[in-house]
Amino acid sequence: MSLTVYATVPDEKSAETLAKDIVVSELGACCNFWPVRTIYSWEGKLKDDTEHIILIKTSKKKFEKLKKYIVKNHPYSMPAVVSFSWDDSHKPFKDWVNK
Repeated sequence: MSLTVYATVPDEKSAETLAKDIVVSELGACCNFWPVRTIYSWEGKLKDDTEHIILIKTSKKKFEKLKKYIVKNHPYSMPAVVSFSWDDSHKPFKDWVNK
């Protein structure tokens, strides 16, 4: 089964470092990242920040190792690590991700 994993980081440098390390270590086949504005509540205060979203294409069998890697190497104390399974996808791309 293929997954896209969603994570956020504080800046482009963190996104680039995490993405490269994930691909080099073969925990993900591909990563995309871009800047976003984020509004959220943290410790009782309304926050309005910029972050970078990272989308990581990987397989279900690699998810636990990927999640542990992100948590260990992430600058946030509680990083978002959320997976979305692929119900439908282009088979050649799915096969490449799952290798």
